[in-house]
Amino acid sequence: MEMEITSMAMSMAMSNVQNGLAVGMLKKTMDSSEQSMEAITEMLDSMPSPDGKGQLLDVRV
Repeated sequence: MEMEITSMAMSMAMSNVQNGLAVGMLKKTMDSSEQSMEAITEMLDSMPSPDGKGQLLDVRV
């Protein structure tokens, strides 16, 4: 019985570590995606109009 409890506790601890690692990796991925999207948004903001006469429409409004 004691071995089963110990085994279950070890399994739960390992599961918690794996979940923490997965959440940490997801956060890193989301941060990286956010930075990439900010760079794309800045690039779109600085893009001149195709004909050189007017301004581009702001589609994010």
